[in-house]
This record gives sequence, C-alpha cells and structure tokens, in this order.
Amino acid sequence: MKRFPEDAGDRPLYPPVLQPQTAYDPADLAPLPPEAEEQRSFLLEYYRTVARHRFLIISLALCGVLASVILHLTTLPVYRTRTSLEIHSLNGDFMNMRSIDPTEAPSTGETNIQTQIKLLESDSLMERTGERLTAENHPEFVQQNDTLSRLRRLVGIPGGSTIPFNDLLNETSKSMKVKQLGVTRLIEITCDSWDASFAARFCNTLVTEYQSEDLESRGSEAKRTSDWLMRQASDIRQKAEDGQRRLVAATGGDGLVLSQGTDTVGEDRLRKMQSELVKAQADRMEKEAQVSVVRSSPAGVPGGLESAAYAAAQAKLADLEARVAAIVPPLTEANPKVIHLRAEIKEAQDGLEKERTAGIQRLQSEYSAAKHREELLEMAYNRQESSVSSDLQKGSQVNLLRREVESEQQLYQTLLQRAKEAGFASAMQASTIRVIDEARPPRISIYPNRIATGITSFIVGALLGAAIAFFKDRNTTVLREPGESKKFLHVEELGVIPSPAKGKFLPSGRPKSQILDIENRPCSAELQTARWSDHCSLVAEAYRNATLSILLANRPDQARIYVISSPGVGEGKTTVTSNLGVALSKSGLRVVLIDGDMRKPSLHRALSVPNTFGLRNVLRGEVDLSSSLPAGLCKTTAFPQLSVIPSGVGKEQAVELLHSSKFGDLLTRLSHEFDVVLVDTPPVLHISDARVFARQAHGAILIVRSGVTTREQAMNARDILERDRVPVMGTILNDFNPAKGGNSSYYNSYYAYQQHSESESDLVVNS
Repeated sequence: MKRFPEDAGDRPLYPPVLQPQTAYDPADLAPLPPEAEEQRSFLLEYYRTVARHRFLIISLALCGVLASVILHLTTLPVYRTRTSLEIHSLNGDFMNMRSIDPTEAPSTGETNIQTQIKLLESDSLMERTGERLTAENHPEFVQQNDTLSRLRRLVGIPGGSTIPFNDLLNETSKSMKVKQLGVTRLIEITCDSWDASFAARFCNTLVTEYQSEDLESRGSEAKRTSDWLMRQASDIRQKAEDGQRRLVAATGGDGLVLSQGTDTVGEDRLRKMQSELVKAQADRMEKEAQVSVVRSSPAGVPGGLESAAYAAAQAKLADLEARVAAIVPPLTEANPKVIHLRAEIKEAQDGLEKERTAGIQRLQSEYSAAKHREELLEMAYNRQESSVSSDLQKGSQVNLLRREVESEQQLYQTLLQRAKEAGFASAMQASTIRVIDEARPPRISIYPNRIATGITSFIVGALLGAAIAFFKDRNTTVLREPGESKKFLHVEELGVIPSPAKGKFLPSGRPKSQILDIENRPCSAELQTARWSDHCSLVAEAYRNATLSILLANRPDQARIYVISSPGVGEGKTTVTSNLGVALSKSGLRVVLIDGDMRKPSLHRALSVPNTFGLRNVLRGEVDLSSSLPAGLCKTTAFPQLSVIPSGVGKEQAVELLHSSKFGDLLTRLSHEFDVVLVDTPPVLHISDARVFARQAHGAILIVRSGVTTREQAMNARDILERDRVPVMGTILNDFNPAKGGNSSYYNSYYAYQQHSESESDLVVNS
C-alpha cells in the first residue's frame, strides 16, 4: 500500500527532534512559585472576564451616566457662598475693665474663637437673622433653578415650579456652617441655598446681626456693672459716715489719739516680768526633775551635785574593794587582814551614805526655793497684766474704729472710680469682629456636581456590569478557552481553530465571493476563511497544526479512519472536516471525505461537488466494491489528493441504511486507496448515526465550538462514545475568538511573524 506521495521518496513524514546546540541555565526555566503562579492566573482570569464582557460593562456604565443626566434635570442646584471674619479678644486692661466686670475671666485666643463659633451657631442668632430677613421686602415664592425649570422659562412655558420663601429660609439656616481657618483668628462662614443671591444675603445679614448682638451685649453688661458699682458706692459711703460717728463717740470727742507704734511703761514692765517668770519656771522644772531622779535612784545623787567628800569616799571604797579582791582568795574571810579591810569598807560606806543624804537635802532646799520664787513672779505678772489690759482694750477699740473708717473711705473712692470707668466703657462702641470678605452671590452651584456625579455613575455602572460579568462567568458552563476540553473532558485537544470574526483573517480589500483557490475557482464559505491560496493564513496554519496532532495521535499500519462529530448542532463540524481534508491533502496524503450526515448533507456544498451519487447508493447495495471503487463515487475536488463521497440522494430514512454491512466494505476498500478517511456525521447527543459509523472507524474526533458547546454536552458525548468502546482521539476547539475571551494578544506573535514575512517578500521583489 502506498501511503505517501510520489515525490516524498524515503523522507519520513515525522522528522527527528533536533537537540538544542546552545547551553542554557536550568534556573532560567524554573517555574514560578505556586503562590505567584496562582495569583497570576487569578489576575489573568479577572482580566479576561472583564474583556469578555466589555460591551456589557460599558453599556451599564453609559446607562449610569444617562441616569445621572436625567436626575440632574430635576435636581435643585445648591449654591454656596462664603464670608470670613477676624475675631479680636477684648482688651481687659483698657479702662481697667478686667477689674470692673465681675464676669470677665482670662481666656486664651483658641477658647475665645471657639466661643465665638458656638455663638454664631446659636439658635437665638438664627432667629434674629430670620426675623430680620422676614421683615425686609421679599417675594412669597422663589423660582426654582433646576435645569428643567430653566428650560421651561427659556422656551416660554408657563407654570414653572416655585419654592416658598419660608422653606428657602429654613433650609438655608440649617445648612449654615462655621469653622476656624487653621491656627489663626479667622473664621469662615458658609451658607448653602437653592438661590444664589439669597445665600449671600443670608450670610451677610447673619454677620450684621452677630456684630449688633455683640455690641449690645457688651454695652448692656458694662452699663449694668456701672449701675451696680454706683449703688455699692452709695452704701459704702453711708457705712463710712456711721463709722466716723462711732469713732468720735469712742474718743469722747476730745481728739484722743492712741498709737500702737510705742510701748507704754506698763507694757515694758509686763514683758520683763514675763521673761523672769519663764526663767523661774524653767529653773523650777529643772530642780523638780533632779529631785525625782534622786528619789527613784537610791544608789547615788545626780551628776554635778556630788561634793568633794562624797567623791573621796567613793574613791576610798573602790580602793578597799580592790584590795580585798586581790587577797581573797587565797586568804579566807577569817584572816585578820581580810577582817580589817572589811571593817574599813563598812566605815567608807557609812561615810558615803552620809554625804548622799546631805546632797539630797541640799537639792530639796533648792527646789523649794525655786518653786517659791515662781509663785511670787506669777502673782506679780497677773497684777501687772490686769493693769495693762484695761489700757490696751480701749486703744484697740479706737484703732479698730479708725481702720474701719479709713477702709470704708478708701473702698468708696475705689468704687466711685470704677463706676465712672464702667460708664465710659458702656458708651464706647468698639467691635471685636472685623469682616474680611463679604459674601457674594456664587455663579456656579456646588451640587449637583455633574462631572463628579457622571464619573461616579459611570464607575458604579461599570462595577455593576463587572459584577454581572463575574456572576455570569462563575455560572457559565460553556467551553471557551484552549485547554478547557482537556481540563474537563480529560481528552487531548488536537487543535484550536480561530474565528474569522470581522474579516480579520481574510485578505484585505477583496470580498469573499472573489477569493479563489489554487485553481482560480471560487471557494465555498467553509474554505474561504482558511485562505489556502495564501502562504500566511492563520486559519490554515491552525488546521495544519490540528492535522499534525491527528497524525501523531495514532500511527496504524493501515489507513487512518476517523469519524468527526460534535455534541450538538451548529458547532461547525462540516467546516472543520472540509478544511482538515484540505490540510491533509496539502501534506501529500491521499484523503477522502465521506458525508455521513444523510439527514442534512452539506459536505458537497463545502467542496463544490455534485450530490447525485454517493453514500446512500453504497448502503443500498447499488455499488459493487469487490474489485475496485466505481467511477463517480469519489468526487474529485479543486485540491489534489482530496476526494469526496457525498451523501447521495434518496427518499428512505437514514436509520434504514445505517446498519448495512456495505459501510464496512466501503471503509475496507477505501483503506487500500487512501491514506486518511474522514467521515462527517450528525451530532452525537441526539442522533445515533455517529455512534454507528464510529464503531467501524479507528476513533472519533469531537468538534466543540467556543462559547457554544457546554461542558455537560461535551462530557455526555464523550461518555456515549466511550461506552460504545470508541476511542476518542481528541477534540478540536472551533471558532475561538481571543478578543471575546479577553486574550486579544493570543495571536500577536503570529501577526508579527506574518508582517515580517511580508516585508521580506517585498524586499525580494523590489530587489
């Protein structure tokens, strides 16, 4: 059996794998850590999800912008005006107000500014401002300034919406804000209102009323202080006059003057007697302590009171006791010498006792004398004290009256001076508030902020679209990306056929109807996308890769016979079958395509061959396959080495012909004439034709369409074929559009290669 083209010679179809000649570091090909790889896959998946549903996300974002525009048409604009004030602290030293005002307390600049802020925000000031604005001339209703109302007034449509003045006033007062500007004495007041001019008017009126209230409160406080001081001064004056009369009565009216500056003779004598009395008391206490010590210690007398005789007796007694201690032992008490010494010791002890008794008697006499002296001094002191106290009492009373009169006169003068100063202060109109910038009507509203709201609405809409996109992706079950069929079906993915969307893979500047094959014959729609006449066609290269995967999947000794089917309808199996046949034929293999879809034949249209005689005729037994294939059964196509057996025509049902043994005979006959046999069959899930054909083939190839075929359909089709013991060679992902899946750079390397190839060709032609 000849399975390779004539000019192939002994050249093998599968060249040996070349070994790399350049050395490389294995670390350069080391895989990423699992965490980095997982994070990269997550980010890539998120990006593809957003790109896949970009039109949904953009649509919802634009819907959000449109909703914000519609909302702005009826939204009342809010205008904000500002005014700034400088707050000065009161000068308490001016007119000595700090000592006049009983409520004045020292405060720092920060506390003063915070106090002023709270006063500006007070309800009483708001009421005064509202009463002032209400008393002035104002319209009962204010026209609304929303976009729709302005448009109605512009075109002259009557009946525009209005706002009651009281509602405008209340809302403006609620929106008033006061804040300190940094670490300064400046305060900023902001007022928001639906009417720009009213916002400035309210803000300026508020400041005016605040200044008036500040001046009134401080003026009235100073006046009350002055009046109070005058009343107190009058009372003090009356008290001073009463004190003067009591002083005159106390001195008898003769002008007696008593002074405390010099001491009288009696007072001097009293102080001297007091000093002697203290000394006598100290001497008596000392003698009494000595007597107590002597009485409690009978062995001797207190130190410093011993006489010379008492000391000599003590020394003699000590000497005798030492002599006795020196001779006893060895001598005994019966020894005359010892007896003599004992007698002398007894005599010395008696003398010592006499001296002690004499000392105690002398000490007792001194104590009695000291005590008697103390009593005499105490009686004299008491008499002198009684004499002096009478004089001092009268002088103290007069001095007390004099001091009271002087104090009340001084207090009267002070209160009178302070009352005059308070009166001057109440007459002054000095303000502690200075207006830096008056409020002016703003020209631009702060709300609604159309740009910010539009951007926010756009972002919210985009986020909502992204959420819906992620939800749809998490709940989708279709196969979309290359590699998913292997991941979920556990079968090899033989190829990925790109989608010819938007004419991207078609020759530029030429309509489809004018695309020609290699024999300048118009191609069908199924073959146009591959551009087999072009040396750089992305779709054609994809089919070439798929055919190589098919040839490498299995290499039997006889011809390869494969059934090509799909889980459902509309997944492009006929297009894939026809282009696979073209790709295999361009590899130098003899290929025959059989249209096994007798219910809905279309392979003859894909390759532009007549459908007058075909598979139905074989299955009905009208063809003799014993010797060779009959003429006219295998239709030639525009591509050398590629033939087609169409489905044929007939009125019988396809199920009546499926189990004919003629199909096996046909495959046997074809295996001797062709290298590859591809059978195009109906979908597997709902029609049994593919299962019948597949049992007599070497394997089945499933066509799945990107974004159409679900995982469940593909797995069910695979399970059906495996239960029938039909080996599933693999799957081909058809109509893959990387731009839809968010992977628009999937074929960038091929485009770059194609452009480089075209530029090289142009250089060769021009040279």
